[in-house]
Amino acid sequence: MSPKNWLRVEELFHRALEHPPEARRAFLDEACGDDPGLRQQVELLLSNDFRAVSFLEKPAVEDATVTMAMQAGRQLGPYQVLSPLGIGGMGEVYRAHDSKLGRDVAIKTLPAEFARDSARLARFRREARALASLNHPNIGAIYGLEEAGGVECLVLELVEGETLCGPLPIAIALDRADQVAAALEAAHEKGIVHRDLKPANVKVTPEGRVKVLDFGLAKAIQGADPTRDLSGIVGGAHTLVGHIVGTPGYMSPEQARGQEVDQRADIWAFGCLLYELLTGKRVFQGDTVQDTIAAVLEREPDWKVLPTKTPGKVRELLRQCLEKESSRRPGSAPAIRRAILSAQIGSKPRLTAVGMAASFAIVAMGVTIYLKDSDRLTKSGFHGLSSFAQLTDQPGQEVYPSLSPDGKSFLYSSHASGKWDTYLQRVGGRNAINLTKVSAADNTQAVFSPNGEQIAFRSERDGGGIFVMGATGESVKRITDFGYNPSWSPDGTAIVCASATFNSPDVRLSFHSQLFSVNVMTAEKRSLTPNVEFAMQPAWSPNGRRIAYWGVGGAQWDIWTIPSSGGEAVRVTNDAAIDWDPVWSPDGASLYFASDRGGSMNLWRVPIDEETGRVRGEPEAVTTPSPYSGYITVSRAGKTMAYAQRTSTRNVFRVAFDPVREIAVGPEEPVTRGSLVANSPDISPDGETVVFTTQGGKKEDLFVVRTDGTGLRQLTDDAYRNRVPLWSPDGKQIAFYSNRSGKMEVWSINADGSGLRRLTNTKDGYVQYPSWSPDGQRLAYGIQNQTPYIMQLDRPWASQSLQQLPALGVPHAWFALSKWSPDGGKLAGWQVRTDGLFMGITIYSFGTGKYERLIDHGSYPRWLSDSRRLVFTDVGTGKLFLLDARTRKVHEILSVAPNEANFGAVARDDRWIYFGKTTLESDIWMANLN
Repeated sequence: MSPKNWLRVEELFHRALEHPPEARRAFLDEACGDDPGLRQQVELLLSNDFRAVSFLEKPAVEDATVTMAMQAGRQLGPYQVLSPLGIGGMGEVYRAHDSKLGRDVAIKTLPAEFARDSARLARFRREARALASLNHPNIGAIYGLEEAGGVECLVLELVEGETLCGPLPIAIALDRADQVAAALEAAHEKGIVHRDLKPANVKVTPEGRVKVLDFGLAKAIQGADPTRDLSGIVGGAHTLVGHIVGTPGYMSPEQARGQEVDQRADIWAFGCLLYELLTGKRVFQGDTVQDTIAAVLEREPDWKVLPTKTPGKVRELLRQCLEKESSRRPGSAPAIRRAILSAQIGSKPRLTAVGMAASFAIVAMGVTIYLKDSDRLTKSGFHGLSSFAQLTDQPGQEVYPSLSPDGKSFLYSSHASGKWDTYLQRVGGRNAINLTKVSAADNTQAVFSPNGEQIAFRSERDGGGIFVMGATGESVKRITDFGYNPSWSPDGTAIVCASATFNSPDVRLSFHSQLFSVNVMTAEKRSLTPNVEFAMQPAWSPNGRRIAYWGVGGAQWDIWTIPSSGGEAVRVTNDAAIDWDPVWSPDGASLYFASDRGGSMNLWRVPIDEETGRVRGEPEAVTTPSPYSGYITVSRAGKTMAYAQRTSTRNVFRVAFDPVREIAVGPEEPVTRGSLVANSPDISPDGETVVFTTQGGKKEDLFVVRTDGTGLRQLTDDAYRNRVPLWSPDGKQIAFYSNRSGKMEVWSINADGSGLRRLTNTKDGYVQYPSWSPDGQRLAYGIQNQTPYIMQLDRPWASQSLQQLPALGVPHAWFALSKWSPDGGKLAGWQVRTDGLFMGITIYSFGTGKYERLIDHGSYPRWLSDSRRLVFTDVGTGKLFLLDARTRKVHEILSVAPNEANFGAVARDDRWIYFGKTTLESDIWMANLN
């Protein structure tokens, strides 16, 4: 059979699959006409369920017909051939029995040219060994290689079930797609790309388990050379030996163009697959192979055929996966899974009071089915939780829930009124009561007293501190003039609090934070931890003898406990994960906490001795159906838990700026898209390239991208936190700070990803925010709770004569460095109070040796080219401002509210402003504790 004829067979085979079985005869009558040979080949493929076993759809070079020549009963090593299963262009597939292990397997014969090419066969065996390392429940396994009678064979897992096809109900389609994405995630982590993902290469077992077949075999058979020649597909002029092709309807544009392929080709194919699961139609198809490839390269999908109830997040995911430019697609399978999970959660209805009990039972049944159907989550699955229900659904953020002792109502913090307020709501109810609306200040972090009659909370009124009010907002009373995250003692007579706060657990706003115990009646306070320690979010144990908290040592986030009277701390966790938000179980036998140790931020618990703080076992997952969970609260009866579930998107944007009129002109333009959580952008001196870092999860990496969003490249790919990159004046290097040495230090890397080197080697402290001098000869860097230092870049660290800036001269505050002025005469930054609050834009002048605070709010200032004006962001309002350092005049130039703007950079010609744009959404959820 010629390549051209084989492609015609393939095309008709797939088109026949789009018809129900009863309609295929009529289709073939019309499509095959008077060519009985063509019809015979298509019918043979259909009868042998070729979709389930093929891994390359290309013509076998030496075989003119489909033969199925291997006879039943033939022995290949320990495998006895039982029956044929199907034919692939690069071999034939049989069911066989493994006499050693007593199981049936699939045997894939390999083309005869392998036996004649020893180098190619050796290369294939090396690749096959790598593929055999894929041990995942959603990937069809490779058991081994066999050779008998001159026949080379692959021994594969025999997967029973039906091949994947649509249309499916949205919930089932998303579940199937998530399992496919889990397979991609496992393979991509090992550097293996499928290259021919399509519904025909995916099976669903009778138990509902998805199995992706033939992972990476395209590369294994054809070799590592990424180049392709599609002339054999389009014109039929070549035999296709030695060239890798995908299936035209699912191959990515870069495959169709013969360009290099990476994991984003699989993400494109995943988008095609998900579209087909939802619609039952191929996203790209034509009457001929040439037409199909043209559709892939030139046409947009028909979004109108998606089911009307398709969630918006799924539609956006499809658009991202099917971006023609590969750099605009999601960068990883985990990003796809987070989007799917977010859509699954977001599609759940909000529960009313009447339906709460029944819905709990229904959801519990659903969770049981879900666990039977998939073990894609952590090993412990939903251990300890059931009956998930959403309690709030307002736009924006609802965080810091606190369940009443009886579990019938809850408190939470929300910014719905334009400031942070404390709300009271009945579980299952819809009418939230604003308990702090009479206050013009922010009020947050509210917690019920043990008897439910009082509420302790943090308020910024009258200078800030811990306050107490009645259960419905009456009789407000100040307890302290400091403190955050209050926690009641079991008898309700005292409160423990931390002296510093945080916005996100992975970003430190302060270097020191002590724990204090405060008597509610007398306001007498007592220090529990030394000033040199960093302690956050304390939680009193049920018997009152110990207090749990989280802290940061070097660059490690861990959970600790101490005696409630103060004393030696006992470590609970000790690893690279971010562990925070500890909460005791009501019986004191466990500590619940939030952690990213499983990949995403979710809930865990560890058995503990409440008397001594000694850990009695390993942490185990208490997994919620959420990509990010935290802010835990447990009812006093121990039957229910509430938590905040957060979703976040962050991308780099830019806006044109007129430096004469001092206004933003034109719309905001996205530079990055997708779910990388892009942060801290900086623009290269030539104005062509943006560097940024990803944030969140267990690792934070540096990326560069052209200003039009193309050419995305990853500069670092490791387990470290690489933050706040900044271009050197000549555009050849990028400075950033990272914990890759065990604590935060300044590093540099070349613009092409080479030349990674450490620049600082401090004895102590948390180094951050490097800034190049305009001539590139010096580097300033900050240290939390200290004044910045300046080093000479032409000297090794051992011979440095460091220049430390003078003290800020403001009690309990320090100068956070941002950027060196273009004229070299000043440093811009902002003042930070030791409890983490920002106190205003400040500049340091080398000429006077003094600091000058220009305004009482803002952060991350960047200079315009005149070294006089600065652009800065006001965290929390989502606004960018322009400030004249000479006149101190300030005015708003851009508002991205209700989103958060994370400011980044001003182009050297002042014509573009770059910033990170974040959209945060968080809701309160409840679950039953088993």
